[in-house]
Amino acid sequence: MIKSPIARKSTAPVFHSVEELASYLGISRQGAYSALRRGEIPHIRLGRRFVIPRAAVDEWLRAAGKQENAS
Repeated sequence: MIKSPIARKSTAPVFHSVEELASYLGISRQGAYSALRRGEIPHIRLGRRFVIPRAAVDEWLRAAGKQENAS
């Protein structure tokens, strides 16, 4: 029996909410909204809603760590 890759769905969400993002980064919810509005954190804007891809945030943090180490 061949299992479909769709059947092996991960339980981890693909996107952060603003509240989850704030907790993950250790900042306030308002600080997260401000950084999103300034374009400092990678996101997708759908109307007034912020959609924050988990993979994009993880890559953004990895890249920021590399920039600090290069200085």
